[in-house]
Amino acid sequence: MTLESSTSPPGRSAEWAATLAQAFEEVLGRAPAEYGEARYGAYYGGNFLDEAELDHDPVWVGRAALAGEETVDPGHLLLTPPGDTAETELVFDASRSLFWVDPRELPDTLAAFGADLAAAVAASESGQWRGALLGADLGRISARHGVDLASADLPRELWTLWQGRIVSGDTLLDALCAATGLTAATSPELVPAGLGDTADEVEVEAHDLVAGVADPALRDYLAAFCDEESHDLALVRFAPADADDHQDDHQDDNEDEDEDYDESEGGTVVVRWDGTVDQYEVTVRRLTA
Repeated sequence: MTLESSTSPPGRSAEWAATLAQAFEEVLGRAPAEYGEARYGAYYGGNFLDEAELDHDPVWVGRAALAGEETVDPGHLLLTPPGDTAETELVFDASRSLFWVDPRELPDTLAAFGADLAAAVAASESGQWRGALLGADLGRISARHGVDLASADLPRELWTLWQGRIVSGDTLLDALCAATGLTAATSPELVPAGLGDTADEVEVEAHDLVAGVADPALRDYLAAFCDEESHDLALVRFAPADADDHQDDHQDDNEDEDEDYDESEGGTVVVRWDGTVDQYEVTVRRLTA
């Protein structure tokens, strides 16, 4: 599958985009437009990648995958726990995924390669990703030195997937759709089936949060993504980085609402879903570089 991750899905009309934006306004507690013009992405990370050894799966570091020429489909990663809504299998862009890199155990014969990796890590430490490398950068360095990152002869800890970038366009609406399994839903008829208003898996408070969603199919489906106390998929909302005053006003009006400010990442997190009691996270971020 060839990547076309910088563009929105074909067939999404302006009217449907406005309907989606209105729905996500209810989920986020503010209009997507309030987050400003920027590039956004949806990322999958967490303990499950390590426990299932998916963070060292060679599919992430194939030449074509790191170059953005093909997608990565691990086949094991679901957006929601089994039985919750439609079980959307995730597809990733390795070139825009994030990797931890440790070249210290490389043999002397690859010293130049290790030095270039170390320099790239040092350059990244002052940026948004705090020392992690984009897959595209990792791929360029390895190609320059003729190194096959999937080789079993390399140290296992040379690279570790940290955050898998879910395939999507670069707008906030694109990222939100990717994070909730709605990328392919380019019309109301294509919205996956939800759990229903009386499903035990979805608390009443979650249905209350999306009660204002105009489209009934989106309202039913997104309810499963709006339970802040869920042990399966818990919603965590964040205030925009440049909206401290708005955040204070918003919290005064909604004292029981759990909304965080993402100071550790420079305010780049828009929203996060914690899956299966913090075993995995699906995070929508604003990109700063």
